[in-house]
This record gives sequence, C-alpha cells and structure tokens, in this order.
Amino acid sequence: MSASFHIVILGADNPVGRALTELAQEKKVSLHAIYSTDWDLSDIDTVQSRLKELSPQFLINCIRPLGSGTTAHIASVLAQVCCTLNIPLLQLSSNAVFAGQESHVFKEDDEPYPGTAIGQQVLAVENAIQSSCPRHMILRVGWLFSSQGHDDVSRLLELAQTESVLHLSDSKVLCPTSACDIAAVLMAMVYQARYAELWGIYHYCSAEKTNLYKFAEVVVAEARQYEDLPLQEIQVDASHEMNAQFSESSPRLNTKKILHTFGIKPKPWRQALSRILKKRYNK
Repeated sequence: MSASFHIVILGADNPVGRALTELAQEKKVSLHAIYSTDWDLSDIDTVQSRLKELSPQFLINCIRPLGSGTTAHIASVLAQVCCTLNIPLLQLSSNAVFAGQESHVFKEDDEPYPGTAIGQQVLAVENAIQSSCPRHMILRVGWLFSSQGHDDVSRLLELAQTESVLHLSDSKVLCPTSACDIAAVLMAMVYQARYAELWGIYHYCSAEKTNLYKFAEVVVAEARQYEDLPLQEIQVDASHEMNAQFSESSPRLNTKKILHTFGIKPKPWRQALSRILKKRYNK
C-alpha cells in the first residue's frame, strides 16, 4: 500500500483503534494515530484546524458511539469538518440500533429500532453523519472482543480462575468478533473507497453465531493451554445471577452487502480468539 495514502485514526488507544494502527504500520500506510483525549472533538474549530494541518485522505473514527464515546454532537462536528475539507469519514458503529428479535438477521436497509438509550445514541450519531457528510461509510459491528481492556473474555477468565463452577446461559446469542478482524475490515474499506463511490452503511460480524455457554467452553479450553484453572464444570443455567456480568444477546447482522461490495468475507471467531488469548497470556 502506498505511503502517500495518509489516514488519521481517532481512538487509537481503544481496542479497534490500536489494532488498526498496528495494521496500518505493518502495511506501511502513512498515518496519525490520535488518542481519544488528544483532541477536543466537541470543538469544531479545533478539529478543523487539526485535520486541515494533517490533510488525510481518510478520517477513521474508531471511538464507537457507546456511553462516553462518540456523541451526536461530536459526530456532527466530525461530519461538518470532513464535508468542508472534502475528507471522507469512516465511523465505527454498533448493532445496538436494532432491538432483540433473535430470530432476525438485520440488513443495512432494515429500519433501525433501538431498544436502549445506548441504541438511541448510536442512531443519533449515524444520523448526524449521514445528514452532514455525503462521503461517509458507517460500519456496524456487534459483540467485540480483543487482547486489551476488561471485556467479556477477561470476565470469563477471571471467573474461571476463581470459581469451581460457571453457571452460564445458552440463550444469550452472540456473534463474537475480534478487534483485529474489524481493523482489517476498516482498512480494506478505506483502501477500496479510494477508487470508487462506496459510501453508505455496512455490517460486519464473525462467520459463526454461538451463545455465552459455548463461547465460555472455548475460552476455557484455550486458557488451559497457558495456566491450570480451578474450574471443574460449566453448567447451563440461564437464570443464574452470574449471567448479569455479561452482555445481553447481540442482534445478528447480515453481511452480504459488505461481501458483494468489498469482497470482505466474515471470518470465524475461534481462530481470532486463539490468537488473542495467546497475546493476553504473553504480555
């Protein structure tokens, strides 16, 4: 990939942003990696001054619109500045714009219907970008795991290190997706968007759905390669209070559009989990 292709990554300190920064460096892409607190993203003059100075071919915002992440106001600032400076914007988003319906696999043109306050925040961010920046791509992802931070994988490891029995639900439906896989998708999207008008919303998740109970079995089996665990058994128990420590069922995403547009195929999560646990234990 040519070094003349220059990108700015916002949120380079979070799991996806860090993975994307490492990937871009491996591919010798010219970049500026900006941590979440480096810029005042709510101030339009600051953002415009910084981006005008850096003059990237793409701005990739890896700060997801969840909780204290990207807000509708920040999204509006980024979108307006990118439109003014003619910089395409790629925003990492979430499947939280959809509510439940575990039997349904959501497509990009399905009407969003957020069932939570976080889902409403995600939708507001997407709307702000769509209304102010014509040259945008939004990537919705779901249940994310990585080699850093305190996520559901680290919670499972902590329980396996302290409990003799885990009581976990087999009804919490998940499509676990690694931060590294998402980073590779983002890089492929921006690279191809240099040559064609590929703006719009896209979905990505892993190739295999599972549930919390089965996911825990794989995590524990992988972890036993690196340490002896006191855990003796994992039981199916959807009503146990232990389940409250983990994310709810994640709405499933249809990934045909990103396959047909970019040639990006969903990857199996088991291989990524094996790599990530190896990285966690080798720190």
